[in-house]
Amino acid sequence: MSSEIIGLVFFFGMFIILIGGILLIAFVAARSRKSKQNKLLKELPSAAEFHSFVRYNRASVQGQFLKLKAFEGSGVFYIVGTKAIFKSTKGYYHEFDILNSKILWEGENLVNGLLKWFSINDGTEKLFLNVETGMFIFHTGDAGKATTRTIFDKLMLIQAGHK
Repeated sequence: MSSEIIGLVFFFGMFIILIGGILLIAFVAARSRKSKQNKLLKELPSAAEFHSFVRYNRASVQGQFLKLKAFEGSGVFYIVGTKAIFKSTKGYYHEFDILNSKILWEGENLVNGLLKWFSINDGTEKLFLNVETGMFIFHTGDAGKATTRTIFDKLMLIQAGHK
C-alpha cells in the first residue's frame, strides 16, 4: 500500500511540476511581450488616433494546420487618418490604406485556437489580427480595452464615412 501512495504522490508531483512549468513559460513570454510592446508604444506618432496591441498572422501562416502557436507574433495596430498601421515586436511593419483595403470579419478559426480574427488586405499584404489578451488566449474583460470586434467596427466606420 505504501508503494502505491508513493507512486501516486510521485505522479501528482510530476503533474504539478509540468503544469507549473507551462504556466511559468507563459508568464515569462507574456512579460517579454509586454516589455517589447511598451517599447513600441513609446514610438507611436502623436497623430495616432487609436491604438491596440494585437496578435497577428500573415496569410501564409493563418491557414497552416500544424504550428506551435495560434499566432505568428504580436505588435501594435494603430490608426492615423485613413491609414491603419501595424508594427510587430519582431520588426515587421506594414501600412494599409483603410479606404482601399478589404477588411473582413473572419470570426473564430479553430485551427488558430479559440480566437476571433479579422483580416485586412491591401493587395500586397493580408494580415489576420486579434486583440492581445495577455498571458492566455482568453479576453479577461478589461472594460476599457478594445476587443477584436471593436477594432474591426472602427475600421468599417472609417471606410463607410469616406464612401
